[in-house]
Amino acid sequence: AVSDDDRKRSLMVFGLGEGPDEALRSKVDDLLSLSCAAAKPSISDCYRVGEIRKGVERPVKVLLNSSEAAARVLRNAKVLRGTTRFKKVYVSPDRSREEREKKRTLVTQIKEKISSEPEKYHFIKNGTV
Repeated sequence: AVSDDDRKRSLMVFGLGEGPDEALRSKVDDLLSLSCAAAKPSISDCYRVGEIRKGVERPVKVLLNSSEAAARVLRNAKVLRGTTRFKKVYVSPDRSREEREKKRTLVTQIKEKISSEPEKYHFIKNGTV
């Protein structure tokens, strides 16, 4: 099991291309340089998670030195959409299995609300839709 402190310092990066002889640390380093240009956080560790399957890119778990650095990267992650290299990359906090399941149910609920009431604005706040 992963401690809460480690989860606060960790990020999950989805959509980062995967190759047979990839330089994962340099890819993540480039990504962090673009998202936090002024104060690039230092990486403690980064690795792919999940089993290798043909045609599926595995997510990357990035462990940073501090939780403040992780929060800064998450705040600035929207900058990546404006780049050509990382346009399809998504950065999210590292969540436990229970947190992922709760988030999944909230997203399903909000999709149902959007389809039933498209004229209204819907959002998730404090664990409710």
